[in-house]
Amino acid sequence: MKKVAIVTDSTASIPEELVKQYGIQRVSLLVHMNGKTYKDRIDVKTPDELFQLMKQASKFPTTSTPPPGEYAELYRRLSRKVNNIFTVAISSELSASFKSAIQAKEMLESELPDINIEVFDSRTSVGALGLMVLAAARAAALGQDMAGVVNVAEDIRSKVDMLCVFDTMSYLVKSGRLSKAVGLAGSMLSMKPISGISTSLGKPLVVARPRTKKKALQVLLEMVKERVGTTSPVHIMVEHTCVPEEAERLEQIVLDQFNCAEVLLCEYSPLSSLIVGPGLLGLDFYQG
Repeated sequence: MKKVAIVTDSTASIPEELVKQYGIQRVSLLVHMNGKTYKDRIDVKTPDELFQLMKQASKFPTTSTPPPGEYAELYRRLSRKVNNIFTVAISSELSASFKSAIQAKEMLESELPDINIEVFDSRTSVGALGLMVLAAARAAALGQDMAGVVNVAEDIRSKVDMLCVFDTMSYLVKSGRLSKAVGLAGSMLSMKPISGISTSLGKPLVVARPRTKKKALQVLLEMVKERVGTTSPVHIMVEHTCVPEEAERLEQIVLDQFNCAEVLLCEYSPLSSLIVGPGLLGLDFYQG
């Protein structure tokens, strides 16, 4: 039996077969729309499903963090099987999920005194978060103790990177992540901005502003090559929102141009897709 249970939140992009294989537990962030609350990946399972629901919505949906009680209930269930629980949370700069998980840990200190709960700030999101969670889960599956699993997560956090190409900026504006003035300027120029999250910063930063998606993907690949090269083994996750064929083509290019130790293909969660909009393509990656 493994010594450490791995927990993350629904924004982590991980292929479902690997979630099941490693017993990774996810706590859902919440989408609020038309007076109803939907659990990310549970009540609404795909971005397409969410965007269909939005067609009948009177207002743009809002999102929120899972309450501490959601984490606490999961920790209680896991405590019946393991003595160590390791939670890898979306960047604390992007969501209060990290804070919520910390509060749940504090709530249970007297109730579960023999259970060691660690909450780890990934300083990133989506696929980069998923790669970090997956590395921790694989370490746990090999029987590493809490210290070993934490060391693996810290190592991946120190080198994981992510870059993505936006097809539209309107969802960033509607969700309040981007000012209307900047969004309008980007739309008028038909920009396809490339954004990235460095774990040293913990939040997105626009790193390039190509005018077309074709050019943006060329720039994206060149930037990945500059950061990890083409000869050293690299783990790469190809991500998308609602464009599986484009993602598969990008996956093939990655396989042709890089020395891939592992290539995974994944779609953003519904909640993450709500923020970035359809048509996004991204690469998350690290050497090793």
